[in-house]
Amino acid sequence: MNDVVLSVDIGTTSLKAGLITAEGEVVSFCSVPIENPHDRFVACSWYSALLKAVKSFDAKAKIIGVAVSGNGPTLVTDFGFTFRWNERNSPSLPPASDGSIFLPKLITFKNNFPHEYKKARKIFSGPEYLIYVLTGKEVTILPEERFLSAYWNQKQCKACKIDYKKLPPFVKTCLNCGQLNQSFIKEAREVSEGSLSFLSVCSVFSCGPDFIAALIGTNTLRPGKLCDRCGSSEGLNFCSDKTIKGDKIRTLPSVITGLWNASVLIPDSSLMTDEQRLEAVADGIDILRKAALDNKIEFPSQMAVTGGQTNDVLLLEEKSERLNMKIFHPFSHCELLGDACVAFKGLGVYKDIPEAAAHIVKGM
Repeated sequence: MNDVVLSVDIGTTSLKAGLITAEGEVVSFCSVPIENPHDRFVACSWYSALLKAVKSFDAKAKIIGVAVSGNGPTLVTDFGFTFRWNERNSPSLPPASDGSIFLPKLITFKNNFPHEYKKARKIFSGPEYLIYVLTGKEVTILPEERFLSAYWNQKQCKACKIDYKKLPPFVKTCLNCGQLNQSFIKEAREVSEGSLSFLSVCSVFSCGPDFIAALIGTNTLRPGKLCDRCGSSEGLNFCSDKTIKGDKIRTLPSVITGLWNASVLIPDSSLMTDEQRLEAVADGIDILRKAALDNKIEFPSQMAVTGGQTNDVLLLEEKSERLNMKIFHPFSHCELLGDACVAFKGLGVYKDIPEAAAHIVKGM
């Protein structure tokens, strides 16, 4: 029986889960469609979706840890009311919210749903809500200290009239957030018909935003690494030891201290034709390449890809030819590999995230 971690990634329309070993073997995988993804209490369905995934696993394994990721600026109250990441922000926002990913969402949520905002004791980001349900612990996962400006601080909250006390405290990536509650363990054992067992003290570890999980799960953790994350939208991500600025480029810290992630986003790429998508990706690569060369940074000739669209082998071949780049495809849902890296680092199997990724992410 394999020792595995249960990796969980919450998407907009589906919850994905996998059982993954310390060497990166995906023992079992399942994607469960989210019923009524636009429902205001959709977050309340994530627990049952996770149990459905557990029920579908076709392997005997011992779960020694859990890690959860998901779409970041989705907001969920402690009673499950959900304000999704892709909902429009208020047109008029205070200057204090500039640079933050979360404050515009919090302000818009408060303006549009004042009753639910007032009622909320705590407001979580998406993955942290599921962690709360599984452990009872209230946290906000900060991928790295430099990300604070993309989240919030007490001064900003006061200026934006957001109640700072409603926001759970920050914790670091790979932190043990708490023990998996016994009711979930009991239900998971029952639905798996005994094929799954659990460590007597099974911890849930902090991974956080899905794009961070994807960068870890494609091992885009060293200068010169490049990945293409394909989903309902698409993101090209280039790791550098310098901040890169340029038209249409968004630069955020890497989860690795001292490094940066320059990205070009392609909104709604899933609505494009294959040709339109390839053209948009080629344009994005050209933008990143030019910015890298302008900063005297060598640009790579290979790229990792992840996401549901990467199951199309012919499209990957065409992308490789169009970009004149070698394409690596570690796994269709590398967020789950990123979750596994975080959990095994948290468990002490690996000393840090790069060491975990070197063992778990294949072909990079």
